[in-house]
Amino acid sequence: MLEYLEIVRENPDITKLAHKRIYDMIMSKGVSELDVENNPRLKKHFGSNTDIKIYNFFADEFFGMEKTISQIVRYFHSASLKGEESRQVLFLVGPVGSGKSTLVEKIKLGLEQLDPFYAIEGCPMHEEPLHLVPRHLRKEFSKALDVEIEGDLCPVCRYRLKEEYKGKWEEYPVRTYEFSIRARRGIGMVPPVDPNSQDTSVLIGGEDISKLDIYSEGDPRVLDLSGALNAGNRGMVEFIEVFKNETEYLHAMITATQEKHIPAPGRHGMIYIDTCIIAHSNEAEWKRFKSDHTNEAILDRIVTVKVPYNLRLSEEVKIYKKIIKKSRFTADIAPHTLEIASMFAILSRLKPTPKCDLMTKLKLYNGEEVVEKGRTKKIDVRELREEAKDEGMTGISTRFIMKALDNALSDNIEDNCIHPLNVREALVQMVKDGDFPEDERKRYLEFLQDT
Repeated sequence: MLEYLEIVRENPDITKLAHKRIYDMIMSKGVSELDVENNPRLKKHFGSNTDIKIYNFFADEFFGMEKTISQIVRYFHSASLKGEESRQVLFLVGPVGSGKSTLVEKIKLGLEQLDPFYAIEGCPMHEEPLHLVPRHLRKEFSKALDVEIEGDLCPVCRYRLKEEYKGKWEEYPVRTYEFSIRARRGIGMVPPVDPNSQDTSVLIGGEDISKLDIYSEGDPRVLDLSGALNAGNRGMVEFIEVFKNETEYLHAMITATQEKHIPAPGRHGMIYIDTCIIAHSNEAEWKRFKSDHTNEAILDRIVTVKVPYNLRLSEEVKIYKKIIKKSRFTADIAPHTLEIASMFAILSRLKPTPKCDLMTKLKLYNGEEVVEKGRTKKIDVRELREEAKDEGMTGISTRFIMKALDNALSDNIEDNCIHPLNVREALVQMVKDGDFPEDERKRYLEFLQDT
């Protein structure tokens, strides 16, 4: 512990909290600005908003999501400054296949690649070693080390400090650990839980029944702090399809963010926790949850970021190229094949407008000049977006298109290639067989057969 204090004095930054750690991780890869002024296409798409930042951490894998990513980074920046957002849940909402899980996965993988962090050796929650500093000495140590000491020891470490080290906190061993998804170290995950058997031990751990024969119920040695919130201490916890869980189940999540404490199993009081909670869900679940006024306390503690489908043709093509590059897809792809599939996907996501047809709207969103009867059409793209605020929250997903590409290839195995015509045929067949409302099916078939 004394060696650790020397390291902190030389580099106070190693004691940073979870939100600051994630924000620094994102910013460390660099930020660039889109040259909107000198690019007519981008200028047409973004209009007067020339301050478009590209965060290199996300740049290679996410396309057409500049606004969403900027909002996520803004949340982490605010939270890293210990503002109100550091005590709120980051909630991503969007249609299926829009990239919510992939964004969270990117942050989790980023944590795994960070330098090891220091923690109390043997602590089930890998907590910050400065928690060992007694309360009455913290003011002096904070001043000497130029850090703020926040939080308390978990019951397990508190017991070990008293019994094993006889209160000599400076002798307690400290070591480095690496973030790990598989080992559940600094990264926790909460899948939707069966409402009939919801047990908070998934979140906060429980008591090891096998040890109750040896130790009394109030003894910290019976604790099994293996819940997702325990595992995600120092890093992050992902709540998958969060609103599929019962409302009561979510209160532990809110306590963890708002109070920075979670209840310990049994009779062990509260445990300090330093984690960033990122939840995600589809829009239908979100609307249902939001409509219930009894959920106001939870809604007030959520920062919502919409993750809509991409609406730019050039970026949609990049998405499919990226997915194909990562897969074992070895077939030849004829020119314009991905463009045709992308056009169908985007047309399905656009909202009709009296100002132009959907094909014109698609071209305008892509930054193209639309010429009609020898004249360039003058339509303000910003106005089109303003009148359709929920655009991109419905339509055909990228997964649907990838299945169509696979189907087109399986129908043409001998030639080992796909081209616009057989992809279009595969899409038509999938729409006919798909579980769509009749009016939606008719609209999609019109796009494929007429547009």
